[in-house]
Amino acid sequence: MSKRKAEDGQSDKMATAEKVAQNDFTIGLVDPVKDYQKLIETRVQVDEIVDDDVTKENFDRTAASARDVIWRLIFDEAGTSQSNTEKASQLLEEYRGDACFYDPTPYNEWIVKLRDEVLKRELLDFWRDVLVKKQLGPCWSRDCDLFDSDDTPPLEFYAHAGCTAPFAASLKVRAALDQQASLDQDEAAVSTTPGELSADDAAALSGEFEAALTKGNPLEEYRSLMKRFVLTKIIVPDSVHQASVKKIAAAAREIIWKLLFDGTPSIEDQNKAADLLQEYKGDAGFYGPDDYNEWIFKLRDEVLTKELLDFWRDKMVKMELGPSCARDSDYYDNEDPLPLEFYEKAGCKAPFEADLNDDV
Repeated sequence: MSKRKAEDGQSDKMATAEKVAQNDFTIGLVDPVKDYQKLIETRVQVDEIVDDDVTKENFDRTAASARDVIWRLIFDEAGTSQSNTEKASQLLEEYRGDACFYDPTPYNEWIVKLRDEVLKRELLDFWRDVLVKKQLGPCWSRDCDLFDSDDTPPLEFYAHAGCTAPFAASLKVRAALDQQASLDQDEAAVSTTPGELSADDAAALSGEFEAALTKGNPLEEYRSLMKRFVLTKIIVPDSVHQASVKKIAAAAREIIWKLLFDGTPSIEDQNKAADLLQEYKGDAGFYGPDDYNEWIFKLRDEVLTKELLDFWRDKMVKMELGPSCARDSDYYDNEDPLPLEFYEKAGCKAPFEADLNDDV
């Protein structure tokens, strides 16, 4: 063989090897975040000027590998270790951040499938502590410029297994302000004095309003009271504001008690009580949990006395409707004890107890 042919053959081999390397979008299971970041740095965030279609294709192929590895780390039939769970969490967080910038649509479609499989396999710790707490649901306008503020926030994605979207409270405030602004425009035509307060604003300012909830639709009635008299756009004295919160909370406690203990509660009444209890607990964790934390023990004891064990297990325990703590309220920090004892009744344990044992 001539020297030139030998050199040509060697060049062809090098070119082939380089082509194979350029088409290799493999992410391993040992250090997936490192492999993913290397692919992003060498195939997507390159220094040369590259056509947008090429960049998108390279990201989509990298993303497909990331999705495959995350799925395997979480759902491997051999059993998911704590190490694999952490790897999946870190890679998912990394991938979502890039998806918001490069191409959120495949992520948004796939993350719903991932959520459904996580819930199907009852991986509730991963659901609560990773997908919900780290807000790894669909990309939306808050974290992606490819969406606008008129798009619907992904509240429904998080509304499973007793959870709500971590940003739901701020959205309730925004929605209430938008609604009130619309009402103000409608009422401007009938106002006789410039700057005249609406009836609801006047009631919110004075604290003089009726807080009554019925068995028919207590959750919507509760939300209506909160929007009209707590989530106002006018400045209300702190003492009045806090008194209004307490008044509505007392109405919630009263109707929950009636739904459960006025005779034998139907499944529908139990569901209504649980939905309202979850909403009330969320607001209590934001505005002040002391009253809730004191009362929830009384509710638990009465539930057990009346032997409403399905409600106890499937609602109060599974949905973590016990006392507010550092897991769900900024009024506490990680040094405060968690309410493990509350759930240790009728053969149950706190849903988060396994997490504590893993951390030891």
